[in-house]
Amino acid sequence: MLNPAAPQVSLLPIAVGIVELVIGCLAQAAPGAFDAPVYRESVGRVSRYATALVAGGVFTLLSYAAKTRGAGRVSLACGFLGALPLIAIGAIALIQAGLWASAFVGLVLGAGVLVDAARPSASGGEGRRPLPTFPAVMAALAAIVGALAVLAPSSLRVPGVSVLAVHAMRLGAGLLAATGLLLLGLLWPRVRPAVQALAALPFLALAAGLVDAGRWPGGVTYALLGAALAAEPALVPILRRRWAQRLEEPRGTVEYELATEATAWGVVLVLALAASVGTPGLRRFELAVIVLLASVFTVAWFHVRSVRGAGPQATVAAAAIYSALVTAAVTVTGGMTSPLFLLNAIPIIALAWTRVPKSIFVPTAIPLAALVAQGTRLLRLGEATPALLLSVAVPRAVGLLLVSGLSYMLARRNLEEQSRVRQARLELQAVLTNMEEGLVTTDAGGRITLCNPAAAALLASGGDVRGRALTEVLPLRRADGSIFPADEHPLRRALTGERVPWTRLLVLGPQGPLPAALAATPLAGLGTPGAVLLLRDVRAEIEMERIRDDFFFIASHELRTPLTVMQGNLELAVEGMPAGTLRATLEETLKAVRRLIRMVNDFLDAARLDHGAISLRLEDVSLPDLVRQAADAMRPDAERKGLQLVYRPTPGLPAVRTDAERTLQILLNLLGNSVRYTAAGSIEISHEVSEGGVETLIRDTGPGIPKEHHDRLFTRFGQVDRGLTRPSGSTGLGLYIARKLAEQMGGTVVLKHSAPGEGSTFALVLPVAPPGGAGPSRGA
Repeated sequence: MLNPAAPQVSLLPIAVGIVELVIGCLAQAAPGAFDAPVYRESVGRVSRYATALVAGGVFTLLSYAAKTRGAGRVSLACGFLGALPLIAIGAIALIQAGLWASAFVGLVLGAGVLVDAARPSASGGEGRRPLPTFPAVMAALAAIVGALAVLAPSSLRVPGVSVLAVHAMRLGAGLLAATGLLLLGLLWPRVRPAVQALAALPFLALAAGLVDAGRWPGGVTYALLGAALAAEPALVPILRRRWAQRLEEPRGTVEYELATEATAWGVVLVLALAASVGTPGLRRFELAVIVLLASVFTVAWFHVRSVRGAGPQATVAAAAIYSALVTAAVTVTGGMTSPLFLLNAIPIIALAWTRVPKSIFVPTAIPLAALVAQGTRLLRLGEATPALLLSVAVPRAVGLLLVSGLSYMLARRNLEEQSRVRQARLELQAVLTNMEEGLVTTDAGGRITLCNPAAAALLASGGDVRGRALTEVLPLRRADGSIFPADEHPLRRALTGERVPWTRLLVLGPQGPLPAALAATPLAGLGTPGAVLLLRDVRAEIEMERIRDDFFFIASHELRTPLTVMQGNLELAVEGMPAGTLRATLEETLKAVRRLIRMVNDFLDAARLDHGAISLRLEDVSLPDLVRQAADAMRPDAERKGLQLVYRPTPGLPAVRTDAERTLQILLNLLGNSVRYTAAGSIEISHEVSEGGVETLIRDTGPGIPKEHHDRLFTRFGQVDRGLTRPSGSTGLGLYIARKLAEQMGGTVVLKHSAPGEGSTFALVLPVAPPGGAGPSRGA
């Protein structure tokens, strides 16, 4: 994966790679240009040096390509293989011919390539300016060669009749001045373009002197390095721009580009290998030139060219260029009988994965035309018979056509698949964009991978948040403002495989805490773990709930007075009514009125608890007395259903600090639920003393409650059974009121255990009375 930080792209490996390729081609074309005795010993030795330089140039360029793709180890390995010929040939030149300048050029350039390949692909920190490799290497090279020219001109081994011998001191001084200019540019980046242009002049002058002396390899080397030094300030921004554009490309495009570039470099390496292991009959110079052209074009196409505005025609043109280069290599290595003929299929197959399948005929027509032209020429010259052509040329032509046809079908299928994927992506994007709920996906480390506009509006940080930690851009708090413990954070729970239901919480935004609801679930099915979070703004919901609560409070308060009057009148009427149909009717009506009064009282209690309007009288209470009172009140209802209600008191149970009336209300609520939902069996009440509190456990043999409904039990109007299947007279507020009351008395109500077929166990936890006792106190 590419690092989005400022890349340390360098022109050094590109310049050194081209130098190696050019010198390798020059050595193949004109071995006499190497006038040192070590080179003149045999044409074969010069050819071996040239082959090593050609291969080294390819590996040096490949080290740059690997580094820009984030493959640091591959880059270092290729850099080593690219630098090895420079260092080895420089060492041979020094040991066998005393060429100090050549030795230092090879050593400095080779070391520079290795250092550049080993450097990280991005700057070490914000605000730090990485040291450019190329100007630093050129400064070292100028200092060494300049010092040799000034202090020991004879070590350069320049013929006495050359212009260089006359002006050796001046050129040495110029190179030393170039060293100072380059160091100034490294320290003061603003003047770098100007000083590098000036520093390039002594290198160009040295190149001219070497050419005048007949030292073509050295002249070409310094000329290319000087030109690259002057152009480096303009070329590096282009390389960085291409790096940045690649970061913005879709993942599929980047992967395809990586595959095609790797294929291109593979072909170049095959051609370089063919130039090195071929027999003397092969035209090595032509192959070296083809390797040079293919290498330069590959670097320019994948690392210099801007992808903005480049349409399919550019891709077809690139495939045509690669096809022409391969065809040229096939031609110089035997034509239709060349072992490299199969390389003609690579540009065809590469073009098949683009969006221009009909253009496959372009890389197909080029090698076919060359095949026809060669066959025709051989027939005219009488060097081949029709039978030979039928047995060699025709099968290869048919093979190319078959590859083209198969590639065309694959290209059409790929194009259709791309169209479907693009359409699905557009539909998904439209859905995500128009969702009212915010949606965020994260990877296994909690870093954001996707964020729709609704979620972005809730985030505490603007801009592109992809790749950033969700906890950083979306700080969450509980609904009461407290901090989530690490193991209870919704994101952490989802990343560990737990589904988090909708939960009210606060999002700490720039304008203060924002009430929101969040649900999280593990992200499965994509091969990599992660989480999906849904967010929504609940300010409107909270306002509606406030209006609803006010309505219930007012309506319940207004209803309780007439209902109480009705209850009193009905009780008087029932007492004086003789047994009969009318009395039974009045009794049923009285039951209904009492049920309505209980419901109204529940509504009022819930509203008072939400508004903190409940008054409590806290005192030291004997819990067993309250439990017996509640059990005696509920025993008739239990016996009518055939249930056994058992209380098992604990000896020596400490007193609790609580409100006796409200505690009795909680116990009646919990026992009433157990009696209501238990069809057969028993209900047991017991106690357990925990640290700082006493638990009153109520176990029943009812149907049990599925785990997914546990969180809803203690919410307002939270019921497992909804609609027509729920028990009559149940408001869904009982457990909500029970927990709220217990919490205001310093305790709580929890569901200890419940599962389908295993019954349920609820616990009322109350604080132990302080030692020595305390008088009654009132609390809100």
